[in-house]
Parts: sequence; C-alpha cells; structure tokens
Amino acid sequence: MGLEALKPWDLDVDPLGREPLAPFKGVDEFKAGVASILNRVDPQVGGYFQTMMKEGTLDLENRKNKAPGGYCTSYDTLRLPFIFMNAVGLHGDVMTLIHESGHATHVFEARPLKWHQQRHSGLEFAEVASMGMELLAAPYFAKSKGGFYSDADAARALTENLEKDVQFWPYMAVVDGFQQWVYENPEAAMESANCDRQWTTLWHRLMKGVDWSGFEDVVATGWHRKLHIFQVPFYYVEYGLAQLGACQVWANALKDQPSAVANYRKALALGGTASLPVLYAAAGAKFAFDAETLGAIIRLIEGRLAE
Repeated sequence: MGLEALKPWDLDVDPLGREPLAPFKGVDEFKAGVASILNRVDPQVGGYFQTMMKEGTLDLENRKNKAPGGYCTSYDTLRLPFIFMNAVGLHGDVMTLIHESGHATHVFEARPLKWHQQRHSGLEFAEVASMGMELLAAPYFAKSKGGFYSDADAARALTENLEKDVQFWPYMAVVDGFQQWVYENPEAAMESANCDRQWTTLWHRLMKGVDWSGFEDVVATGWHRKLHIFQVPFYYVEYGLAQLGACQVWANALKDQPSAVANYRKALALGGTASLPVLYAAAGAKFAFDAETLGAIIRLIEGRLAE
C-alpha cells in the first residue's frame, strides 16, 4: 500500500484495491452453496444441513426489524439445531453459516446421547466444532470444488481467514490478561483510570504493527467494547484454546482430510461425556496452549499464507 505506518483503518481494506468478495445474491443461492461445501466436507455433514433446510430451522436473510447477530441454538426436545443470522451477500456471511453449521453438526452428532446434560460439552471444545468446520470447509470454497469462488478468490478467502486467526490470539491474550488483572486486583479495578492503564499496557505489549498515535483514548478504553468482560466474566481464553484445537484438526486434514473429518465427528459425538483433554485427543488434537503447540500451528499458517 506504500504506507510508512499502518493505521487501524488500513487493516480493513484490500491492499490490492479489490472489491469485497460477493459470493451470492439471494438466500437460496446462499443455502445451496453452503450445502454443496458441507457435502464435500462429509456427506453426513451435508445431510445434517439438508435436514435443517427441510425442517425450516434456518433463519438466514437480513430483514427489517430483525435482531442483529448470528448464533446456533438447539431444540432439546426435538434434538434439532437452529441457526439465526443476517446474511447480506458477503464472504463473512459464508463464514458465519459454516461456523454455525459446525455447532449444528455438534448437536446432530451428540443427539443420540440419552440425557440433556450429556449432549453439551465444555465451551473450550464447543468452539472447536465451529472453528474446525471453517477450516475443514476451506478446500471447497472454489466453484470447481463445489463452492462460490474462482480459484483466485478462494485462495483470497482462505488467506483472509488465516490472517484473522493469527491476529486473534494476541487480542485474546489482551482480554484474558486484563480479566486476570481485574480479579486479582479488585480494589484497583474499581477505578476506570486504572483499568485504562492496564488495558493500554497489555495492548502495546501484545498488539504489534499498527500505529494508534492520536487515538490513545480509543486504545485505553478498548475494554469498554468487549462485552465478555461484563456479561460472561473470565470467558474469552476459551476461544484461543478452541482456535488452536481447530487448527490442529485442520493440520491433520491437510494430510488426510477423510480421517481428520472422521475423528472430528467422533469427538463431537461424545458430547459432554468426556473430559476436555479426551475430547481434544478424540479429534486428533492436544488440549494445550504452550509455545510448542502454538508455534507449530503458526509456522503452518505462515507457510500456507506464503503459498
């Protein structure tokens, strides 16, 4: 881009000046494309999505007065998942639906378990289902493989996803480190100015490469804009753990996609009947966040980005 320094808004443009990816125009095309991708991941996974289409448990298109956001929930009596989102024709919509379809697959795989409590795993593993699906689906983004894009745009889509994965881990560490400080120092944390200083320190330690000069107040108050800190205390490191687990599933898939998908489904079918390390191991991953495990995945991602 020819810039001496990157400002925050420079991260939200395509450096080559390309228009945003526009994978679909209508919700029917959207459903058909994602159904095709998921069927390529695994026919049974594709079948689960077809069941949701048939049963009407997909509310995908944006419309007036519709609530914002996206999520997957489940009807425990019917043992069926339901996906809610607001699709407007962007690549982010594709990733949201594939992500939530990972959660939906988790619901389908665990549905044979007898008791309600058995069918829900810990959050550290629940997001492996969704984040793992994002990466397992990536080989099928191109139209030639059943997806939405040209080969070049499919590579661009994967590049964007992998870059976001790498950028997420430092931010996760800021949020987690901040919460750790808050609960270890409750008196100091009662003063918002102290919170501003702590967040700023963590931000500059971990979030490298972007020039925030002139916007120091925006950096300092970043903790205001992370709802987890207020609504679900201590919940955030789980995303980092799960992302690392999902990337390990993806690493296995690069060597043997059918085997990796089979292990992924086998792990989801355990629901909450096993401990987190056992769930990760069943999926072919290690429940860890150490330098060796993370370093191996970063090296893999950097290699794929270079390709």
